[in-house]
This record gives sequence, structure tokens and C-alpha cells, in this order.
Amino acid sequence: MVQSIVELRNVVGTEAAVGWAGGHTIVVDRPEGKAGGSGLGFNGGQLLALALGGCYCNDLRYVAYISASISEK
Repeated sequence: MVQSIVELRNVVGTEAAVGWAGGHTIVVDRPEGKAGGSGLGFNGGQLLALALGGCYCNDLRYVAYISASISEK
């Protein structure tokens, strides 16, 4: 089983957080003017949509890759 380690830390003086996994980082915040947010990064809904969309796109590319590999044999 593949294991991922994800960490989040609050950004001092803001309502934002910085998260990272491996060598990738992202800023998470609320929209400006919403519950203390400053709009410094993606909000939770945007991250969820990107995660689901990214999984779907990766699956489509994987199936296309496998289909091309089978048809070449």
C-alpha cells in the first residue's frame, strides 16, 4: 500500500495554513472577508473540486495509456 504523509501548519497572523506532501506545497485560506480569511490560497471547496477532478483526469489518462499499450501488441 502506498503511504502519503501530508502536513499542515498555520500561517502566523492569518487564518491561512500551508500544507505540503513530498516536495509540493499549497496555501489554504478562506476567501477575503469570509470568517477572517485573506484569500491567500485555495479554499476548502476549491481543493476538494481539484482533488476529485485530478483523480478523474488521471484515471482517464491511465485508461488511455493502457488501451494504447494493448492495441500496440
